[in-house]
Amino acid sequence: MARKSAPPTASARPAPSLRRRIAVLAVLAVLASLGYGTVALLAQEDSPAPAPAPAATAKRTITPPPATVFQKVDKAFESAVNAIYKVLFFPIGATERTYVEFTPAYYYRPAGSEGEFQSLTGRTDPISDGDYRVYDALGKLTAPLKVGKLDGKPVDYFAYAPNSGKYVLHDGRFRKAIERENLSDTETLTREQVDELGEAGRFKVDANDNFLLEEDYGGAPIVVLWLSLGAVYFTIYLRFFNFRGFSHAIEVVRGKYDNPDEPGEVTHLQALSSALSATVGLGNIAGVTIAMQTGGPGAFFWMLCCGFFGMSSKFVESTLGQKYRKVSADGTVRGGPMEYLKDGFAERGMAPLGLLAGMLFTVMCVLASFGGGNMFQANQAGQQMLALAQSAQREEMISLQDQIAKAHERKDSAEVLKLQEERSRLNHDMANFKSWFLPMFGVIFAILVGVVIIGGIKRIGAAAEKVVPAMCGIYLVACLYIIAVNFGRVPEYIGLIFSEAFNPQAFGGGLLGVLIVGVRRAAFSNEAGVGSAAIAHSAAKTEEPIREGTVALLGPFIDTIVVCSMTALVVLITGAWNHQDGLGAGLTGSALTSEAFASVLPWFRYVLSAAVVLFAYSTLISWSYYGEKCWETLFGARAAMGYKVLFVVAVFVGSIANLGAVLDFSDMMILSMAFPNILGLLVLSPSVKRDLEDYWRRYKANEFRTFK
Repeated sequence: MARKSAPPTASARPAPSLRRRIAVLAVLAVLASLGYGTVALLAQEDSPAPAPAPAATAKRTITPPPATVFQKVDKAFESAVNAIYKVLFFPIGATERTYVEFTPAYYYRPAGSEGEFQSLTGRTDPISDGDYRVYDALGKLTAPLKVGKLDGKPVDYFAYAPNSGKYVLHDGRFRKAIERENLSDTETLTREQVDELGEAGRFKVDANDNFLLEEDYGGAPIVVLWLSLGAVYFTIYLRFFNFRGFSHAIEVVRGKYDNPDEPGEVTHLQALSSALSATVGLGNIAGVTIAMQTGGPGAFFWMLCCGFFGMSSKFVESTLGQKYRKVSADGTVRGGPMEYLKDGFAERGMAPLGLLAGMLFTVMCVLASFGGGNMFQANQAGQQMLALAQSAQREEMISLQDQIAKAHERKDSAEVLKLQEERSRLNHDMANFKSWFLPMFGVIFAILVGVVIIGGIKRIGAAAEKVVPAMCGIYLVACLYIIAVNFGRVPEYIGLIFSEAFNPQAFGGGLLGVLIVGVRRAAFSNEAGVGSAAIAHSAAKTEEPIREGTVALLGPFIDTIVVCSMTALVVLITGAWNHQDGLGAGLTGSALTSEAFASVLPWFRYVLSAAVVLFAYSTLISWSYYGEKCWETLFGARAAMGYKVLFVVAVFVGSIANLGAVLDFSDMMILSMAFPNILGLLVLSPSVKRDLEDYWRRYKANEFRTFK
């Protein structure tokens, strides 16, 4: 029989345990290290800069504006992000290759003159805000021209890089890496040409001024292997229960076994909606497009496979979340990896390892909840709404740029000055609008989040139960319309997905490269194996952990197999994935997905804006619950309200600030959660298998009471 949680006794609160002390010290250590890095950085940036060395050639040194507090904090995280990235994405089985990469050469002449352009020796760009025109070194209209200053004098200049790109040493020649890392047979450089161009300063260089650069190529990132191999193992070990238990999962979600008297806080459907609201989002809109741009249509096949196998990971972790959850006297629940890692390992005589693994997961989850689960979502929602609100002004700005370029061609100086003044006024108006719009959006968004999360998982589940089906429904209806209009071409693209998935010559990475791209994007999309969903599923009303685990396996199916499939077919049908007919040229991710939809449904970019805000909102409220439960593990239930206040404040900060490295750091924390979690699932999976066999026997014998 499944292990049931006993409510705590009504005795006095015990003294802080060793686990609590270690938790506090761990958090303080993390905060202290980040604080030290920030202080050191501030001191470094506030110290006098050394006098610049005399320039060998005429070039203008650009003095950047003073860094804001947010920018300084952001820089303090960069080294941590880089270090974690090297661990998470350390490529297993990678090979080393030599390459060179062009850097633009700059040419200039006195502003407004008709003389020839001169080469600017060195690699410093004399950028200042100016007008865009189109010239080359011979005065022909071919390359973007800017107006800047050199030695205090206005100049026209442009960057000229006819052979821009990366050239890889292969078979004795440097071959250009073209789309999706194919190597060109026609665009090549000899070693002599590379040496000559390198000496002329045309290539990027490393810290030692060497233009011959080395990089690891291919291989599988360790975090992707850890997640994907774990999912495959659980699927085989549990005899493909993700397939066998699918119909039963539908029965449970429909409420057939919902007993309102069982312990827990939310229904099975609400628990599933809460977990889905944290994963269905920008990964489904942007992730599929990025996968196919990087690895071709075949990459999506491996995304589907990862979604299928990931169902098993979700089943195991959510079953354990239920099995080892803690139900308090007032009925509130705390469960997830921070509980089953500690208690499960202790039952097997590995208490120290379980304590360490649980603590690592808990700290990582708290940090992730403030960044990728909060500020990133708020920032994306705010920027999307700002772009929508300023769409007319942006179109006007594009029109003004075009008029200025034409006036330059006519050499109509008076018209140029007039148009530049109009552009400056428009820029000023847009900046003023942004300065009050984003803070206002941040306040409103923070209030909407606070109203839900302060009510706890019951209110989160109730909100997610409505928001998730609504946002998925809107998105899928638009997808189905485009697919229906182009239904005759669907078999062709489905065939392309399968043929490219098993094509040994598929794009530059070959079969292994395409597989890794697909698995990586799917792992980011559905978070199977990360452990976050187990926190939400542990709150479901049931005395059967296996039952809630069965519900959880629907998550990757809906997230990756259904929603991502719709996106993939739309991107393929419209030709956006390879910029067919110039569609979405230069765009990627969600911007390219938006263009794909808009090519058939011009009004869809407005729908997508609403979807992005809904996705961000649902992700925020779910991650607030994940972070809150981990916060309680560290500091006790009484500290929960403090976490909620900090979380709401972070929503506002995320809406108005761009903290790139801070958000990268938090995303790294989300992936890092997979290491202790998958380890725990591997150790505890035998008990899950035993419970599953017992549950399935009783299910087949119709021993369970039904309510619908």
